[in-house]
Amino acid sequence: MVLMLVGVVLTGVLAVALWPRGATPADEAQVRKDFETRTAASTRPDDAPAIPAPGIYRYVTTGSEELKLGVLPTETRPYPDSVSATLVDADTGCFTMTLNLLEQHGEDTTFCVDDGTIRLDRHEKRQQVGPLRPTAKMTCDPAVLVDPKNDSVPIDCKLALNGGPKQLNATLEGTSASNRSAAVTVDGTPVDATEVTIDFKVTGDLTGTWREQVWFSHTDALPLRITRDLHLDGLAAFTEKRDSTLAGLDPER
Repeated sequence: MVLMLVGVVLTGVLAVALWPRGATPADEAQVRKDFETRTAASTRPDDAPAIPAPGIYRYVTTGSEELKLGVLPTETRPYPDSVSATLVDADTGCFTMTLNLLEQHGEDTTFCVDDGTIRLDRHEKRQQVGPLRPTAKMTCDPAVLVDPKNDSVPIDCKLALNGGPKQLNATLEGTSASNRSAAVTVDGTPVDATEVTIDFKVTGDLTGTWREQVWFSHTDALPLRITRDLHLDGLAAFTEKRDSTLAGLDPER
């Protein structure tokens, strides 16, 4: 009986070790199907704050990620030169951007806009590492990224990671600093933007740093450019370094 149990355990370990790895670009047919499903019943009030038009946007992207879960070996994944992002309405004055970095890595971020204030409502990261599909969910309080009355504001978040070897929790404490006199060149045209720099110190089951920069259009808070420099260590380890710039202002619908 003992030998049988040992054999089962070894078989399981071997299956995990030999599980196919690597990364591929997102399935664009599935991206469109998901967008159409999520926008089928979407209606926007006439008096709602100005937010980006729903659609499928494209971002010119450079960079790569490294990730490791438990005993699995470290994976290094370069990002495609172009990635898609679907934008759909959320609550009134809010929109959710789904960034399809890889078939094995997608992120949902919901931003809310109100009279010049931009707030991070929630963020979710989904990845696949071998047979594991870890999902990290983050909520913040305070959650303001842009405050018209202040150039820098505190932001504190809680992150829970499930689907890995065990549940991991972390606290993110930092600041969000904004510069309202920035511009981003999109398809050869300069677009006025507010540059937001978010700096987090991460503690808990995961430790490290996370710097995110987002350039929001003055017109409708459309993210024109997004950069990330993230280094987290623990039972799960993540490193991401990327730069994504919007390829065009008019989305596919």
